[in-house]
Amino acid sequence: MPGSSHPLRAIRWLILVGLLALTSTAGAEDLDFHLDLNTGGHSARVTDLAFTPDGEGLVSASDDKAIRIWDWQSGVTLRTIRGYLGNGNDGKVFAIAVSPDGKTIAAGGYFGAGIGDKPPYGDIRLFDFATGKIKTVLKAADYAIYDVAFSPDGNTLAAGGGDGFVYLWRADDKSASGWTLAEKLDADSWRVEKLAFAAAGTRLAATTTDNGIRLWDVAKAEEIPLPAEAEPLRDVGVAALAVSLDGSLFATGSKDGDVQLWQASTGKFVRAMPKQDFQIGALSFATGSRLVASCSYRCADKHRSVVWDTDSGEQLLDYNGHDGTVFAGAGNADGSLVATAGGTRNAIQVWNPMTGERKALLQGVGEPVTAIGIDAASSSIGWGNTNPCPERVSCPELQGTLDKVLALPTAERFFEDPEALAEQGAYARAALTDGEWSLRAVPGGKDGLENAVLEIASGGKVMHSIENAATNGFLHSAYTLIGNGLGLITGGSDGTLLEYKTATAEVSGEFTGHTGEINAMVAVEKEGLLVTGSADQTVRLWNLKSHKLIVSMFFAGSEWIAWMPQGYYYSSADGDKLIGWHVNQGRDHEGRFISAGQLKKYLWSPEMVRRAIILRSAEQAVQEMRPGVDRQLEKLLERKPPEFGIKLAADQSNVREGYVAVEISGAQEAGADVAGFSILSNSRNVGNVTARSADGGKSTTIVEVPVENGENTIRITGTNEFGYLTERSVTALGQKPEKQANKGKLYVAVIGVDKYPFLTDACAGHACDLRYPVDDATEFLKVISQKSAPLFSAMETLVLVNREALDEAPDAGKDVFKVAGADTILEPDSDTIDDQLADFLDRPGENDTTIIFVAGHGINIDEDYYFIPTDGRKQDPDRWKRSSLVDWGDIQKSVERAKGMRFMLLDTCHAANAFNPRLEKDAQDARIVVFSATAANNTAAELPDLGHGVFTYSILEGLRGRAKTSDGGVTLFGLADYISREVLRLTASKQKPFYYVGGVENIVLAEP
Repeated sequence: MPGSSHPLRAIRWLILVGLLALTSTAGAEDLDFHLDLNTGGHSARVTDLAFTPDGEGLVSASDDKAIRIWDWQSGVTLRTIRGYLGNGNDGKVFAIAVSPDGKTIAAGGYFGAGIGDKPPYGDIRLFDFATGKIKTVLKAADYAIYDVAFSPDGNTLAAGGGDGFVYLWRADDKSASGWTLAEKLDADSWRVEKLAFAAAGTRLAATTTDNGIRLWDVAKAEEIPLPAEAEPLRDVGVAALAVSLDGSLFATGSKDGDVQLWQASTGKFVRAMPKQDFQIGALSFATGSRLVASCSYRCADKHRSVVWDTDSGEQLLDYNGHDGTVFAGAGNADGSLVATAGGTRNAIQVWNPMTGERKALLQGVGEPVTAIGIDAASSSIGWGNTNPCPERVSCPELQGTLDKVLALPTAERFFEDPEALAEQGAYARAALTDGEWSLRAVPGGKDGLENAVLEIASGGKVMHSIENAATNGFLHSAYTLIGNGLGLITGGSDGTLLEYKTATAEVSGEFTGHTGEINAMVAVEKEGLLVTGSADQTVRLWNLKSHKLIVSMFFAGSEWIAWMPQGYYYSSADGDKLIGWHVNQGRDHEGRFISAGQLKKYLWSPEMVRRAIILRSAEQAVQEMRPGVDRQLEKLLERKPPEFGIKLAADQSNVREGYVAVEISGAQEAGADVAGFSILSNSRNVGNVTARSADGGKSTTIVEVPVENGENTIRITGTNEFGYLTERSVTALGQKPEKQANKGKLYVAVIGVDKYPFLTDACAGHACDLRYPVDDATEFLKVISQKSAPLFSAMETLVLVNREALDEAPDAGKDVFKVAGADTILEPDSDTIDDQLADFLDRPGENDTTIIFVAGHGINIDEDYYFIPTDGRKQDPDRWKRSSLVDWGDIQKSVERAKGMRFMLLDTCHAANAFNPRLEKDAQDARIVVFSATAANNTAAELPDLGHGVFTYSILEGLRGRAKTSDGGVTLFGLADYISREVLRLTASKQKPFYYVGGVENIVLAEP
């Protein structure tokens, strides 16, 4: 047979092994935990797609090492399946197939500890579709599997890959795995790329990267000779393959843009489709004799997918839904829909091949980072996500547009939220020239790829060139000069990031962390900082001298997270749901995923992240703030979180009116006690619930949860003995009984501290007394009693304010005494606040509403936050006496324990360095409504003309009716919007309030 011989194939394979073995990481077998983004979609190239037999689901595989099962019509991931995940290529899934009965997913890929040095890594994993559990692992191939396919009857599974063979497995009830290796077909090639059964399963077609196409008679395991038209394909990679809906034809697509049709039963050549000027990445047959061909390289801004009539060769449609290359495609059973995957965001699109109408867009919330800059003072970083040259394959010499900015924390400044960027010119970018030195990327390498070679020139003369290949990044996708031109840093398409000496072109260091193409970078040598942006959707900060990663950042709309290599992180409200850790449980078992939010108790540390950036060292920050703490993350991940499930109980017949029955399964097995779970219904804490066994055993528990009319979101949070948090939610439609609903009570606690007799010089050398907190607290109580209390059946109060301040303002005192009674006014010292507030917050019921208003000084000490009571004092000029302060963590726990709806209004940030991110994060996670006087890096203003702090004044005016947006009164959202606008107006934008109302219904807070 003409073509590659076995010796040639072996030599080629050994060459590849030698090259790729250099990139393997020693000790990969010992690495059990891996950081992973969980953005709701794939974060790397989608390698394969398959519809479920009923067409309701779609399964996708990716280089991000995950398999996702989608409900494509709703656009959500039903299940994410993860196997064993290792370093480098270890764990990448190249191919998936769904069995004809829809019960099994077969996955092939690179499943081995090393590249070339420790085979086998061509195992096939069979996952249970319903649970994601591994059913069995089929071991035969030594090298990576690039495609798998089930026969139409589901009794044969074909797999082919990096050794040039096709393995045929037959279903076998007598085998422990359920399968037996029946045949090993020789494709006489270096690598089998695609496989497909045809002609009712009697034929098996294959494409290869180096020796054309193959066709076998499955029953006889004999190869069917192909006609002369197939011979030219032996000299070009054939990357795409598809079988017609009736199985009579198969189509092949090559890297040269050739698409050809073949008769499945005989291999006879049928016709060639119009040649394309791009590489064919995927083929799919569709209804009406249609064939879809997608572009996988040299697409620029056109030719994403073309649709032909196979009978006439006419082009019927040009689908341009993707904004980049398309690597995978699949059609549903009747050909009425096609799914394609690709583009800059690794998006999956489901569309109609008859009309080109898009039916679904399946993608995560992140975007590739394509531009990076840093301001002149190195105090803020900018980035962008827009492709700077959509009409070209790539353009590393172009810097891209910056459209977002983040102020980096300093010794005097905390984090701030990212903002839109208006000015481009103030930001430093990558240095492509520096004095006599310059850099330029040009085509090269064995495949003539754009930017494969980086030319280093001095005085306009090329001195050296660096050719990238599999060992050093494939391409030069971004680069910059450093050290006055004496060094350079270049990034590759696989996340490789290397530093070189310009004089010798020798490697002088490596920055390890990115997993996708490096798109942009900037180095600031006086700050010892390198900032990079990548297709892996992250921005990363590196120590330029040590080459060590400091902090990684991920941004998606209003949510974001910054994390250190040791696992400590700071995030927006729900940002910690976007990353987590994949925990391996052995090569033949599925992995488990633990989100960052589940470890919040241990790892949520904004001050740690801040110190890492200031010190330019994550290791030094940990040593400084948590000395002696070693391998904290690894020790935590050895434990398992409570992996329980919840759903609405099937039987709702005997449930009380105004309640729904929710079934909790698996809690006890996970080491969690349902009795200790936090249960919220539409953000109301329902407190203790009656639980009963659903099956007479211990595996399933039924709880009855109160609901309102209409749609209710029920959130159940469980904690186990190791401090892990796991949250599950379910939506239920509720209907209250026709009788008058219980309006519930209103519980109001106000704390106001004006007087600090023991702090006569503790505030920048001056007394810490304040002018307005008591006035703020008492006036707030008055307005609430007038405008909000009538909405409830009764109001109960707790008043903790300085009596001395009331005596100085008799009118205010009279108003308070009318509401609370003179004998119930308590002094706001530390013991009274701790004891009285905890007891008060134990009283509300599930239908009640609680409001806590606090005004006074707050202070951060290390990672903890404290409210300063009237008896607060210092131990010495530089240290606070902590026993005299009120630990905000204790207040927070009391508020979280309170039943019903909870509100916190906090005017506690009068003192500098009193921003309290822990308070806000805990409150958000507990679904407590929070209004705070300031966000990070500003203090609360007190304007004498107002007679109150600006924040409290805005609240009072809003409740009095200025925030009214409808005839029904002042709503929660209306008040939030009014406070935000009014504080900014009154302070000329110097004070920015913070509020969190997420996941809460827009209730009426004050009468019209």
